[in-house]
Amino acid sequence: MSKPILRIYRPEVDHSESSNTLSELEQMWREQELDRLSGVAESKSVSVPLSKVVPLLLDAAENQSTWLDDFSDELLEMNADLYDVLLAYQQLKKRSAA
Repeated sequence: MSKPILRIYRPEVDHSESSNTLSELEQMWREQELDRLSGVAESKSVSVPLSKVVPLLLDAAENQSTWLDDFSDELLEMNADLYDVLLAYQQLKKRSAA
């Protein structure tokens, strides 16, 4: 089984006079991105193993990366079993702190 890879393709821009088609493609790409950012279009999603995400988030939190604040209200979808384990872990932490 191959690992998921995130690739983002953006139309290349040729600024020559004969590049009307590419200019139109770039304009369409920009409009789609603006729609997505404004909430008009569906947001993009990607499936990534937790083992790849957690170390990056921990490092960003440890280094107080300000970009984390930009995503603080984002909702994450996760497996219900993982959520149950996280809730149980949270309860254990609260009990041990008391």
